[in-house]
Amino acid sequence: MELNSSLDDDLFLKLIPEWGAEKVEKLRFLYQIGDLDRKQRIHKILSLSAKKLINDPFLPTHVLLPPSTKEECLGKGEIYLGDVCYGRINGNEDRILYPLYLDIEDIKNHLIITGLSGVGKTTLAYNLVIELAKKKQNAIIFDWNRTWRNLLSLSEAENPFVKDITVYTIGRDLKPFVWNMLFSPPPNVNFANWLSIVANKPLQKSLLAGQGVADYIENEAEHLMYAYQKGILKLLPNIDDIRNNVEKQFAQARQLLWKQSTERVTKELTRPSVHELFGSRSPINIATDILEKPGITIIEMDIETPEHIRVLFQELMLTYCMLYFLHKGEATDLRTAVVLEEFPNMLPKSKIEKQVGSDIIKTLFKEGRKFGLGIIAIAQETSELPNYVVGNAKIQAHFALQTKNDIDASANSLFLKPHQIPFIDLIWRGKCIVKVKGRLKNCLIKTPPPPFKRAISDEELVVLLRK
Repeated sequence: MELNSSLDDDLFLKLIPEWGAEKVEKLRFLYQIGDLDRKQRIHKILSLSAKKLINDPFLPTHVLLPPSTKEECLGKGEIYLGDVCYGRINGNEDRILYPLYLDIEDIKNHLIITGLSGVGKTTLAYNLVIELAKKKQNAIIFDWNRTWRNLLSLSEAENPFVKDITVYTIGRDLKPFVWNMLFSPPPNVNFANWLSIVANKPLQKSLLAGQGVADYIENEAEHLMYAYQKGILKLLPNIDDIRNNVEKQFAQARQLLWKQSTERVTKELTRPSVHELFGSRSPINIATDILEKPGITIIEMDIETPEHIRVLFQELMLTYCMLYFLHKGEATDLRTAVVLEEFPNMLPKSKIEKQVGSDIIKTLFKEGRKFGLGIIAIAQETSELPNYVVGNAKIQAHFALQTKNDIDASANSLFLKPHQIPFIDLIWRGKCIVKVKGRLKNCLIKTPPPPFKRAISDEELVVLLRK
């Protein structure tokens, strides 16, 4: 009988939750000093015990990841994530060991959730945000599917945080987000610096605007702001003013091409559905109305608004948040959790986008934790996530995946052993493999069910927002 030392090590690990670490270590020691005959007998004991105690099959038909200890999984007992599953009982029923909790500090170091559509990614995020809200932690959600509003259906008596939920509807009049992206910089940020940030990479990525367009917009915006500050203009300038001024200018040769491109970009940003989003003369104060306001802020990135406009707005909002918290200084605690649904939409795809794309996502994942910004990124395909995202996310939750590329990407980030890789293909709805870097080993968890039972319609949302 030929023995495989790596498989034997795995058998020892599998039995720790059953026999305890001390007993397993003694048996491991006997195995290491024993002759071949003793090793064979211990191997047989391990195999039969694993099959009997934890229903460990000889062929992988269900997930068996030896979990961390109960104390490690409980942590500080702050944010309930789900229940650790290990083996089977009564044939096909999952064997629940103990609950898994995240520390709030863990979330400050970012979390990625991946998996097929419909397997429970957003449900896990719902429950995470509810747990955070119960701990009086703020959250901002960029909602691409109009589902987060359903948190308003929760009982306010049982969930007092419901009264602090605010919903904004991008591109729709239910609760419009009125902003002026060029002329409303974050507090303590110089207007010229903010203007340069907005007019360059975000516009180049989302609207394919070149450097000539950025120059046109910056020049006109600076002139308009100067006139406003001197009292020459009575109303806060906006993109309409830039568009009108550019159209009046004479241009030829290369400048004519830049002018035409600028007219195209400003026309896109002044279309009726997004006019007040990017060019309101009475914009909200994002700092006081969202970032400093307690509770949950839901921003519905409506499907009726073109995707490139939603991506542009989301990038500018994240940049605003980062600059705002940057000027508040480094933080030891979580200030705000930011939930990014349909996260890959934020990532550059084409070669041109990668060359000119905004660095805000990379900056957030690398530096956001220093300033108390914890990112919860939700994606269907793990293989789409760049290394700087996976490498800077302390928590990973991988639901069922389908393609080899996605399974391999998740297996690599989890450091799964070769015989454990098929586990990702075996899990289904409501279960995921979780890793908390530096604290917990990979383990299978059963996530809580959806927290609400009904959906909030547009008509009901209007009534609730008037309260």
